[in-house]
Amino acid sequence: MVRTHIKRFLIFGLFLVSLGGFGLHFLIHSPSKVAYGYVPFCAGLISVILIPVFFSFKRTLHLAHLLNGFTAIIGIITMGYYSLVMRPLYPDLAFLLSKFVIGRAIFEFELYQNLDTQMSAPGWKIIRYPNMGFWYVHLVVLSVVYALGHMLWTR
Repeated sequence: MVRTHIKRFLIFGLFLVSLGGFGLHFLIHSPSKVAYGYVPFCAGLISVILIPVFFSFKRTLHLAHLLNGFTAIIGIITMGYYSLVMRPLYPDLAFLLSKFVIGRAIFEFELYQNLDTQMSAPGWKIIRYPNMGFWYVHLVVLSVVYALGHMLWTR
């Protein structure tokens, strides 16, 4: 009973953080003003509607974790780039980092029923899903792909 109550609070917190980020991005990147505004709009809808619902069910827990992680990583990479070249967006990055951390907390809370369970794997398994190394590798690789794409296509 207590676990269910805590899980509901975490999912509600994820919903509120996602809703705040969605509202902020809707004001800045309105889809009616610019065409690229549809990307944060769609990612925001996924984050506000689908991901909390998917985290609510044990069957869709892994899908929710993957969607939450990849939307956060893609947002961190693109907003990190714009923070470097245009204007500082560091408070916006905090929304994404907190979104990722809350999602990770829900995932581990649900996946590891016994909270004393060893969560990290030895050796190369550390970079395999569902370990945190998986997310670090994807953050680095997707950042490199984004940087190479920017360097090659903006000439």
